[in-house]
Amino acid sequence: MRYIAGFSILSGFLIGFLTNCTYWEGFAVIMFIYFLLEFLYRLGNKIVVFDLIIVSAVLTWVLMPVIFYHVYPKTNSMARIWVRYMPIGSDEYFQFAIPSTLMMIFGLRLPLGRMKVNRNPQTYLQNVMTELRSKPNTGMALIGMGLASTLVKSFAPASLEQVFYLMEHLTYVGFFYVLYSPNKYKRSIVSGILVLLVGQALATGMFGEMVYMMALMATLAIFGRKISYQTKLIFTICGFLGVIIVQSVKSDYRAKSWSGTNGADPVYFAELLTDKVTSPSAFIESNKLFFVAVRFNQGWLIANTMKKVPEKFPFANGETIWQSVAASFVPRFLWPGKPESGGKANLKRFWGYEIRGYSMNIGPAGEAYANFGVIGGIIYMFFYGVFFNLLLSIILKLTEKRATLILWLPFLFIYAISVETDLLTTMNSLLKAMLFTWIVFKVFKIGFRIDL
Repeated sequence: MRYIAGFSILSGFLIGFLTNCTYWEGFAVIMFIYFLLEFLYRLGNKIVVFDLIIVSAVLTWVLMPVIFYHVYPKTNSMARIWVRYMPIGSDEYFQFAIPSTLMMIFGLRLPLGRMKVNRNPQTYLQNVMTELRSKPNTGMALIGMGLASTLVKSFAPASLEQVFYLMEHLTYVGFFYVLYSPNKYKRSIVSGILVLLVGQALATGMFGEMVYMMALMATLAIFGRKISYQTKLIFTICGFLGVIIVQSVKSDYRAKSWSGTNGADPVYFAELLTDKVTSPSAFIESNKLFFVAVRFNQGWLIANTMKKVPEKFPFANGETIWQSVAASFVPRFLWPGKPESGGKANLKRFWGYEIRGYSMNIGPAGEAYANFGVIGGIIYMFFYGVFFNLLLSIILKLTEKRATLILWLPFLFIYAISVETDLLTTMNSLLKAMLFTWIVFKVFKIGFRIDL
């Protein structure tokens, strides 16, 4: 680990020397290099579900704002036309963004005393394989239920939309059951699930969930496998480049697939990807990359929140936090005016914006600042990290009695690892996923005599 730290520091100093980065910006670059390389070191050797949160946060809250301060400042024509430049000074932004990110990371990794759990994936992997040795077809049952719900969903009433959405994702839980079971057709099944995941993204034009799900699936799929650091680095770089390319063609693909006449068009999508890959010189032009960079720059939303609060809108002093927790437990028919998830409530409260037809969110760091200011927001982010740390520790403790719960982590935390969502969206997702998981276990146990 000290080699990673040393390389990160040297790289940061070199970049700072060659550019006009401030000390805060240089430290931001060091943070990104360190936590990315550390993630690769831990991948396969530790349970790294929350390492994805860390890498995503450092990339979108810390590194991307550095790029916007230097590549896309207010003087840049594209940034000015689309109003996507950072609206506050670099030092002002990073004096909150960097400490709050570090405090969240500290909270995520803080040893929890009596809740101390084994973080070695080998133990969990062995327990799961032992548990599934006598259940080679359990994964197929989950996959079948997931696929059936996909077919039925279009005929279901709107009130059951969320239920069928959760049922669809049983397909990916089944993926892990098959992967670690002795099912002789596992290679074909695993390949088919990956094709299905890509196919759903093409059908809907929504690629974010595909990226997050694939990342989570990859971290769990290589549990305990001996993979060299260089191989992990190469695959990570290729994956990151793939995400950038998909982001660059997403708007063109959606314009056609959402037109109402074409629908999903894999051939057209392949053509768009081919054009980008075969014309790298055009792709790497700053104007071409601008919209891709905008998509990755969550710091712009945080900085705008810092600009508007408390200048135009007062600090919430915890109001949106307790409302989010309460709204997660109270159904809408008992609280008709409860806040809506997806960023609408926070954008209206702290920006004065009414958003319709699209999603935009100030994220957990923006919400922390908007409620408690700089110092209070930094402290809040520590407890935000501790909350997820405690939640994961409880689940890992439960695996001592039910080993296969480890295979449900991607299902449970699909939205929790996103650093773009607010607390309301995250809490809603976690509670519904946990309740649904408990129900599925009971249904399989009572109805099908299958112990998941």
